[in-house]
Amino acid sequence: MGELQAPTAIQGTAASIFMAAAEEFAAHGFDAAGVDRIAARASVNKAMIYYHFQNKRALYIEVLRDMFRSVGARARAIADGPGPAPAKLDAWIDAVIDEAAQRPWFPPMMLRELAAGAPRFDPDTFAMMNGVFAAVKDVIEQGQREGVFAVVDPLMTHLTIMPPILIFFARARVLASHHESSGLAAPRQLDDFRRHMRRAAHQLVARS
Repeated sequence: MGELQAPTAIQGTAASIFMAAAEEFAAHGFDAAGVDRIAARASVNKAMIYYHFQNKRALYIEVLRDMFRSVGARARAIADGPGPAPAKLDAWIDAVIDEAAQRPWFPPMMLRELAAGAPRFDPDTFAMMNGVFAAVKDVIEQGQREGVFAVVDPLMTHLTIMPPILIFFARARVLASHHESSGLAAPRQLDDFRRHMRRAAHQLVARS
């Protein structure tokens, strides 16, 4: 995966703050995350955090939106582009996995936020998140029109695919720190997981 980096649109001090905050929120959640620790990790004073991101919540939302923005753009391009639906479904899964792999902080943040009822999401953030679903919905409906996918509920299909991806990467973080003492099975290779998720998705939409 290479060295983790902040979004290309964020540069300099703001990028350092973004990366420090991403790790802090992933490790502690929003409520327990410390602005002082973020500042120390980014080697800045707290005033710089508020200068670049207004407040703690705005910084938290930007870390999440970065994922929604990137995967949403890829997913929409896949749905609107050429090609048969089965290939598009594979590409959509690859997009979600690739973007999550580049942002290991996102899955634990997202799982915590969903478990809490998404109290910090605003309508714009919900809309960005929904864009990922809207793209795969269009792919599934294309496959149904082409006669290669069964008449399945796109939302239920999406909700069956997404949680394992989040859990896979959240579990990888646990194993990175506690593999020897956790008693958990060794992590799987990313390519193995990608193939598994492709097969599982196609089974969900397969015609009987």
